[in-house]
Amino acid sequence: MRHRMITSLLIIGLLMFSYPCFADSWEKEFVQTLQKGKIIPAGQAQGLGYTPAEETVLEGAIKKAMELKAPPCEAMKIAVDLKYNPFSVLTNIFSYEGEVNLDQLCMCATESGVNKQIIAEAATKAITPLGTPVFERDEIIQAQCLKEIGLGYTALEVPPPPIPPPTPPKPFSVSSPSAS
Repeated sequence: MRHRMITSLLIIGLLMFSYPCFADSWEKEFVQTLQKGKIIPAGQAQGLGYTPAEETVLEGAIKKAMELKAPPCEAMKIAVDLKYNPFSVLTNIFSYEGEVNLDQLCMCATESGVNKQIIAEAATKAITPLGTPVFERDEIIQAQCLKEIGLGYTALEVPPPPIPPPTPPKPFSVSSPSAS
């Protein structure tokens, strides 16, 4: 009798923890959405004759995952593992309205094999829904993860020295010597 009770409790416990609301529900939906975005051929229409582009699928999936409080690092790893463009993945994660730590996501992306120049470029291109940059130039320059590579486009731009206008020609006489 006691053995049956323990077995029953163990089975009930396993069923509860395998139920979607106890697991990372964002992850299952995120992976399924991204996989569907990769499976649909470019010319094949869905629903009302509209086929979402891979970029649109990625943007929607990241937005939904972030709304469900997905860790940015995990979402990035999954999307990159599913062969989505790392630049697009990072730009969408950085552009999400929530607070994303540049250094943490940079280190996570580096561990996943993403080039630091791609990370820095994604951080500079990330904009909020209102069109303002997510990160200030100084934030990107001072990011610990990006400091060691010394990216040219994150440095302050110094214009080249001005080119002086050409000197005017010396005045000359219009009169010509007469032949006498």
